Amino acid sequence: MADTTSAPQGGATADDRLRGIDWEAIERSPEFQELVTRRRSFVLPGTIFFLSYYMAFILLCGYAEDFMASSVYEGLTVGYCLALTQFVMVFVLGIMYLRKADHVYDPLAQRVVTKAGDDGGEAGRAAEGRFARREAAAGRGEVKR
Repeated sequence: MADTTSAPQGGATADDRLRGIDWEAIERSPEFQELVTRRRSFVLPGTIFFLSYYMAFILLCGYAEDFMASSVYEGLTVGYCLALTQFVMVFVLGIMYLRKADHVYDPLAQRVVTKAGDDGGEAGRAAEGRFARREAAAGRGEVKR
């Protein structure tokens, strides 16, 4: 039977690379704190909005049966319309998060990785470059957020 616990012959394993990282220093770094703050400023309100919207739908289903059963168009009721908007809302929130992640969170995460001593490869350098150009343009008042 082959030995599956040995290290690959080409160099250090991922575990070996992770052992040398000072995780507490990364957590205290201003770049990481900015990443956490910016991400939380989107995720928390988005989650509160989604849960409020969903709870309002449930409450309407339970306590406003006549309103939810009223017809909008040939058998399509208000309840069905509101239920379908749940899917639209999840799709829109997901797209908003993906755009925010691409434009803000990923470049900030790349800064954290760069500060930790790993350049993140070609994709990381590209993300860092996009972020730097965007920040410079924002400083000149060219970018709307």
